[in-house]
Amino acid sequence: MHDSSSQLETLKNIAELLNESTNKQVLGDVLRKFISMTDFETGWIFLENESVVQLVADDGLPPALARNQKQRMCGEDCHCVSRYKNGRLTKATSIIACKRIEQVLEEGIEGTEGITHHATVPLQTPERSFGLFNVAMRHKTSYSEDLQLLESIALQIGTALERIERFEAEEEWSKLLMKSHQLTKSIQEADTLHSLRTTVEDGLRALYPGGLIRWASVESDEAADSPGSISPQLIGLEGRSFSKAELEIFELVKEYNRVAERKLLLSEKEKAIARREERSRFAQDLHDSVNQLLFSIVLTSKAVSRSAVTVPTLKEQVDYIHDISSQALKEMRALVTEEKGGRFKKGVLAELRSYASTIGLRCTIDSEGTTSIPYAIEEGLFRIGQEALHNVWKHAAIGEVEVTLQKLPHQVVLEVRDEGTGFTNADCHGRSFGLSGMRERASHHRGKVTITSQPEGGTTVRVEIPVEGGDS
Repeated sequence: MHDSSSQLETLKNIAELLNESTNKQVLGDVLRKFISMTDFETGWIFLENESVVQLVADDGLPPALARNQKQRMCGEDCHCVSRYKNGRLTKATSIIACKRIEQVLEEGIEGTEGITHHATVPLQTPERSFGLFNVAMRHKTSYSEDLQLLESIALQIGTALERIERFEAEEEWSKLLMKSHQLTKSIQEADTLHSLRTTVEDGLRALYPGGLIRWASVESDEAADSPGSISPQLIGLEGRSFSKAELEIFELVKEYNRVAERKLLLSEKEKAIARREERSRFAQDLHDSVNQLLFSIVLTSKAVSRSAVTVPTLKEQVDYIHDISSQALKEMRALVTEEKGGRFKKGVLAELRSYASTIGLRCTIDSEGTTSIPYAIEEGLFRIGQEALHNVWKHAAIGEVEVTLQKLPHQVVLEVRDEGTGFTNADCHGRSFGLSGMRERASHHRGKVTITSQPEGGTTVRVEIPVEGGDS
């Protein structure tokens, strides 16, 4: 039993300890100070963390409870913790038989030091509960006279824990904010959607070790005009959970990613519009200059052919010039019409078949999958396919070609196959400009072009381009 002056002195000393600390490790010092200033001989503190009650401090534990690295004090199988978790322990309680001591006695283990019962009081504030404060002394089964002091101490500890948690949250927020600063800066500097995604993934893995980063499509009105828009998701692995500060910083990174993505998409649209306008002007220039010159060659060669009937060799050469210039004129007109028409309206396959027909090839097409293809990739595929068809017409010595398009979840695959003359690697030099152009167009979209061919065995041009926003 303690008089008023000693109780006040105890409260004063405990308050000074708590006020000087910003760390929960102070609970051990508080417990030791309390026991040294009172008649209690032992005590322990449990704190609740994510619904799990754990031992965080103890002093003067009897040997029976301290053995095996205090294993007996771990776990929640005891009367006071059970009452606390069931919501039945809301104030200081005088008599609680210690179940852990009871188990020790049942097992015939010595070293209880005469401890059989303890007083327990919840650590709480009016807004929240934090855990339990337990104290005991030898051969004592009732602590009624100490309950007021215990409740006062518990309120002091609860208030301090509330303050410490606020401080820790602010400190964690500050540290995370500093760590995320470089990431948000890198996000702002990303110049492609691919580099943006890679930057976000690498940065989040560094910020959240033990977390899994996944990507999901964004479904919102804002993303309606950007069907490829995706957003990162944070998933804890192996029991990894995230604090409020971590989740808030993650949402901040997501917002930076969203803004950067929309900025890049807008930039790509602006570039695409500029390219189309430039091509349209170029097409008009072709129509006004080269197109007219080709038309003149066609007419001139036709006239010369008629007057060279009596010279078979000359007529054959002139007819060849006429055929080549006529074909060039057809391609020129198709190009001009296409550039003036702008965006593909019938899809890549239909446009490629139309082009094949224009240059005199019979084209069989086949399609698989329904993944949406961004316009920029669609245009790139058409240009590559157009060059491949032109090579068939020019080199394969065959009038048939097969074109297939696979729209897979993560990529789109275009194949142009013929059963023509084929070629070896040495034969590529004469057509290297066209092949390098195809590869350059594919690499612009992080794709690749694979060409397989053998003499008299035909040729296959395979184009693989990844599609942003596919299922992760």
